[in-house]
Amino acid sequence: MSRSVFLFDIAATRGDAEEVERALLARASAFALGAFPTLDPALFAHRILRGEGASHVWEIGLDGSEEARRAELHAALLEQIQASLAGVAEVRSSAAYEDLSLPAPRPDLGRATLGPGGAVSFADDELPAWEDHARGSGAAEAGSALTDDLLAEIVQHRAAVPAEPGLKAWGAGHMYAGGSDKAHIAYLQSYFAARAARASPSDRRKILAFRAFQAREGSTAAINTYDNQIVTWGTGWGGLGWLGKVMERATASAAVREALGAAGVRYRGRNVYDVVDLDSGTVVTGRKEALEIMRRSVPLLHLLIDLARNPATRDAVTEAQLRTFMEGSGNISGADAIATQALFNLIAHLKHWAPGYVTGCLEWAAPQAGDGPSEDRDKRLAALVGRYFYGKARKFRWIPDWKQFQLYFHHMKADGLDCLDDPFIKAAGPKAEDPFVAVPATPAGAAPPKARSLGNALLAGQPDLKAIASGRGALRKGMKGPGVKALQGALIALGESVPGGADGAFGPGLEAAVKQFQAKRGLAADGVIGAATLAALDAAFVAGAATRAAGAETSNRTEEEEHR
Repeated sequence: MSRSVFLFDIAATRGDAEEVERALLARASAFALGAFPTLDPALFAHRILRGEGASHVWEIGLDGSEEARRAELHAALLEQIQASLAGVAEVRSSAAYEDLSLPAPRPDLGRATLGPGGAVSFADDELPAWEDHARGSGAAEAGSALTDDLLAEIVQHRAAVPAEPGLKAWGAGHMYAGGSDKAHIAYLQSYFAARAARASPSDRRKILAFRAFQAREGSTAAINTYDNQIVTWGTGWGGLGWLGKVMERATASAAVREALGAAGVRYRGRNVYDVVDLDSGTVVTGRKEALEIMRRSVPLLHLLIDLARNPATRDAVTEAQLRTFMEGSGNISGADAIATQALFNLIAHLKHWAPGYVTGCLEWAAPQAGDGPSEDRDKRLAALVGRYFYGKARKFRWIPDWKQFQLYFHHMKADGLDCLDDPFIKAAGPKAEDPFVAVPATPAGAAPPKARSLGNALLAGQPDLKAIASGRGALRKGMKGPGVKALQGALIALGESVPGGADGAFGPGLEAAVKQFQAKRGLAADGVIGAATLAALDAAFVAGAATRAAGAETSNRTEEEEHR
């Protein structure tokens, strides 16, 4: 298990280098690999590189990919990139590599040790030094077996971790869901309520969705070691996927690092760990191989449970998992089309399950659901999202379990939105027709989608903005072009601060300005220009123009009266 890097040499087939760059940046920002639907798009690291002579390379990195599947991944990426760039650019060559480098061991702050009588000591000669035996440590002991006293100390620390009776053998590993720990569940509910109360509207949705996940995907203390993710901790964070993101955030806490380090575990970064293997007496460094040591050690599984529940570390672990959820499953493109928390929860759950089958669902469904947002429209959206999900699945080899899919819609009903009477949702299995060919008719009683017009000439003159106004597509960070430039000009005219001015590039400055504009108007502050945000921007601009015109007329009258 290692990091894979894929390189694609890109050449323009039409247009200039700037057009190719806009296309590459746009495709990379909205990338999801349909052939591998369980790989969340956020796990891919993209870089668009410009070389001499207007040449470009699209680099894609992925941590934790298996060597046996690297060729398969390479072929799927190549096929998707070629299709997405058709008519603009072509792939001249491509290659797949294994990244042999490991993250450097992080500087340790020094862990306290207990001296005689329980006194805490930080004397240099008493500091644990098992990290020196890790591969790449830079110490003379790197790669060698640990001394007996170091092993004995780690055994002692692991034995001192509180055991959780609810951790049971399950299949080839262990499982603990965490739902029986009422005190921990009460803590989580209180934590999320406090976080939601001071969050922006868009973040509040994500926090409430993650709170709902605690009873459905396992609490932040949950453990699963019986499947191919090796070690899954908390609310579904698999060892070969998102667990590294959680560990990155959690180990920013000194208390978490202290507890892990005392038990012979260190997170290096990029899903790479150092773990002391008591059987061999050595430090195992790596991804899959280090996780396997953790899987076999019941005391280390108890340690993960304790980190999530111990008052000294639980806030750091809970926040790490929440932020990872907000970055991944809770980060739903086009969420400003959603009216209810229940539909947001459903889409987040589907994305947590198979993110590749959810990407683009609202951009496809919203124009067909009628005008909105509203609760009735959300019911139609939910059914359309379900059709989209299985429409994507039919194009690839993995078909999600239908009963589990229907269970998520029962969860949505429990959250307050019921569309279980929809013919598609209540069917015995997914229907065979392709929703991307046979688009369902607008339900009876629903207003047909309108082609919304923009009142401001600056915005109305851009084809991409006209499409967004009608519910098709969105603009987000990484994109470039005249439409972005028009948006920047409109925000500047409204008095919003846009760092860099109207340069036509959707960068962090414009994203921050859009979030500020959205927050002022009670919209989901996600920094993405969708139909609702564009409509609010257009209305504000038109209203401002009317106010300025009225002010000018009043000023003219005053001047005329003074002249009289």
